[in-house]
Amino acid sequence: MARYTTAFNALKTVYHLDSENAAARSLQKRIEYFVSTLVPGKSDTGNGHEVVRKRHRDELVFVVDQDEHVLTSLTSTLRKYGFRTIGAGSYNEAIEAMSIYRPDMVVSEVNFEDGSVGYDLYLWIRTNIATREMPFLFLATRLDRDTLIAGKRLGVTDFILKPLDEDLVVASILNCLSRIKKNGHVKM
Repeated sequence: MARYTTAFNALKTVYHLDSENAAARSLQKRIEYFVSTLVPGKSDTGNGHEVVRKRHRDELVFVVDQDEHVLTSLTSTLRKYGFRTIGAGSYNEAIEAMSIYRPDMVVSEVNFEDGSVGYDLYLWIRTNIATREMPFLFLATRLDRDTLIAGKRLGVTDFILKPLDEDLVVASILNCLSRIKKNGHVKM
């Protein structure tokens, strides 16, 4: 979500300089469409009329990865499988998005180059009463024994090694969400 906010702010600057900029209007419509997809089952056509969209699934999966290629590729794959998705490229973007949206599941890389690690995000989610039961799947470029043990002790749902097999990620997400549904967990 942070990226949409940044894009909207950039568009304000463009409109201030050139209020008739067609490219900016087109970009604004595209951003508004993607933001509208975060609301399950409905979309605004831009002319004040709401249209019901057919989606395979209503779950919102939050993907956090600093690698832009992984982030866009994985969110695109999840959308193909009918999931609603939101992405963030850093710990700060993730926290900002979590303050606005309540995903059904988080898929995050373990290590970030900027210092904040996936465990920081995981612990932040676990200490927040509204999100503490949220399933969390880690993506890791390397997975040593200590990382795996620490994650399992903390309650991380699953780990998947990079480079990603996107079908494996989707299968893990489906399995996790199925277990939660079966156990009767619902959003708070």
